[in-house]
Amino acid sequence: MDIVDSHVHLYPGAEAESLAWCTEGHPLYSQHSVEDYLEATKDLKTVYSHKLRGFIFVETDRKSHTETETGWKEPLRELEWIRRVVDGKPRSGEGHTSQHAQLCLGVVLWGPLPSGPDVMQRYLNRVQGRAGSMFSLVNGFRYLVQDKPRGTMLDGNFIASLRWMGQSGFAFDLGIDTRSGGIWQLEEAAAMIEKAHDGVPDYQKVKIVISKIRDYNGNPAREPFASWKTQLTRLASFSNVYMKVSGAFSEMDPLPPEDEQGKWRSEVRDDLVGRTRSWSGNWLKEVFSIFGPQRILWGSDWPVLNLGGGGNRASWMNWWAVVDGFVKDDLNGEDQARFWSDNALEAYGCTR
Repeated sequence: MDIVDSHVHLYPGAEAESLAWCTEGHPLYSQHSVEDYLEATKDLKTVYSHKLRGFIFVETDRKSHTETETGWKEPLRELEWIRRVVDGKPRSGEGHTSQHAQLCLGVVLWGPLPSGPDVMQRYLNRVQGRAGSMFSLVNGFRYLVQDKPRGTMLDGNFIASLRWMGQSGFAFDLGIDTRSGGIWQLEEAAAMIEKAHDGVPDYQKVKIVISKIRDYNGNPAREPFASWKTQLTRLASFSNVYMKVSGAFSEMDPLPPEDEQGKWRSEVRDDLVGRTRSWSGNWLKEVFSIFGPQRILWGSDWPVLNLGGGGNRASWMNWWAVVDGFVKDDLNGEDQARFWSDNALEAYGCTR
């Protein structure tokens, strides 16, 4: 079966200092390029006989601001980096080759949504000028709201930017964090979508791809879970809204790293899958049920999931194995194909 990873972050070591969330000494303050990613995913073919068709590159939250064009420097630098990957023209030591050029199926860039559609158009012009032939792979934009104050998603300029994106054919990657931020982020996200879609023809409604959705604790007997489920159902009531099932290891107690011989994987993965399914089972089943097989898609959140998943040689495959267990139980063959690849290509409008 073909696998499309809908949530991958890549960056060369020489540009790690541009990340807004990562400073020297952080576990991810090093190169995470295509070769590292392929090392993390190699068991998919050799052990499980599946094929990695490719990935959607999602911007890595580089240092930026929306007020003036000077704040676009690092996001545009990131664009030039992923263009080198797509064009198969690496700089020395960047960790990718011309053989990797076809793996990137789509690109989600940072965008200055709080500044409104006129600024978004000006930014798009800059993107188009630097992207060259790769521009056809730019499928969407992301502006992280998970760490922003209340009201950010409902600001008039933000809503107008979303409307402009829908009219222009771009998806919005919505990054919220209910565990750290609170259920209000789901409530505000639903109100945002309602405003962005209000009075807009279906074919111009912006596609919203929600990533890393989790509840407080996964316990249906506790109130946060009920509130989370209610808000999730409201989000699913809107058309053109997709849910990304991406890595959750950062929400768990860290797993021990594998040893040099890779024994971690062979000896511990079955136990890990059982424990993680027990921890995440309630909210994963609700996501599958509420959004249905047509609007859920697979994503790894690599390399962020390395922080809790046991290290680069194990974490991607561990998360894949966890989710694969649910997919085999809950989806038929056709729906499994949609989940693992087709839905991601549809959500982002990928043509490659």
